[in-house]
Amino acid sequence: MKKNLLLLLGVAVMFFSCQKDNVAEETSSELLVESQELTSIAELDPELIMNEDSEKLVTRPSGEGLQFSVATASKAAPEGDIDALVASLPTTVSASTTAKPSLTANAYFDLTIHDTNLAGSDILAYCVDQDLSLDVEGPLDFDVYSSLGELPAGVFEKPENFDKVNWLLNQSIIGTDSPSGGTYTFGHIQYAMWLLVDDSVCQVCTYLTSPIGSWNNDSDNVVKGQELADLATQNGDGFVPTAGQKLGIVLVPEGKQSIIISKEVPAKETCNDCTGDVDEVTLKFNWHNATRIKFYQRYENTNWGVKIFDKVLQPGEEFTIQGVNHDGSFGKFLYIFTEHCYYTCFNTNCYINIGPGFKRGVFEVVSGTSTHGGELCEYTW
Repeated sequence: MKKNLLLLLGVAVMFFSCQKDNVAEETSSELLVESQELTSIAELDPELIMNEDSEKLVTRPSGEGLQFSVATASKAAPEGDIDALVASLPTTVSASTTAKPSLTANAYFDLTIHDTNLAGSDILAYCVDQDLSLDVEGPLDFDVYSSLGELPAGVFEKPENFDKVNWLLNQSIIGTDSPSGGTYTFGHIQYAMWLLVDDSVCQVCTYLTSPIGSWNNDSDNVVKGQELADLATQNGDGFVPTAGQKLGIVLVPEGKQSIIISKEVPAKETCNDCTGDVDEVTLKFNWHNATRIKFYQRYENTNWGVKIFDKVLQPGEEFTIQGVNHDGSFGKFLYIFTEHCYYTCFNTNCYINIGPGFKRGVFEVVSGTSTHGGELCEYTW
């Protein structure tokens, strides 16, 4: 036993405490100072043991020296914020159709929007109104609507089917195999949209193929268009796109054919109190001198410490560190050293409700996540 104890002390290079786990807020006026390196056995903290492997930098998912298998904790998929997207839409835009069909053969039109936050070129668009026509022309003024919101009366014969159109817009259909043989093209998607929201389909269907060709006498194309309309009817009833999916935006010009483009639905900005353990944190270094800073955590919540960050930080620099435990967490504490001397620590097992605005000495939390709570909410006193 005595021999083992001497061996342990021989490999130990640093021991330190976390102020008896007291992580009360330090005042912003406190300066970054180097504490005296501990050399006396009486000053050693038995809760954290550092050996020669502790100085080998470990990163997620693996690093030099110690190796860890990382199983990132599962987190709920972000909720889509359609309301925010719709609120950001302009009432009107100026746009030109620049190609029909799309030069990439990925839609019925290529569209250029000249103004507003929807501005861009080579925007893929489809026709959603067979009663009027639209060729390569413009600029024209278009009224802007959400396809799942209130649409202008009398423009569309079956507006209740725009949920199914949205389902189609979110499927990677082009180039996939049809059960009737061959593969689906943009023309089959366009044909299916007319079947869903209009009471007629194209009379002259020249532009449903690229290069431009004949469609009318090709019964296989009609069959494929009907297949997609049927799939949308079966699977798209009540479909609402979520974060990362596409919402159809309907553009309605005066006396011309209405078209539909799509915009990605943003994730709803949500946050949660720290739950489980902190697994990632972005910090700001609020000090006026460049300083070498090192962070350590306990290996899988044992007493053995491992280094997870080592860098000379510049005044005001922001940086991100990630936990290296099997669940990606830091465990109970995140220890901070200046050079070789202990400075302070963070409680990272959510015992203290850490979040943006939380400070320890000259370190301030900018953002972070926890294993079961997702994005951390702003810290409140």
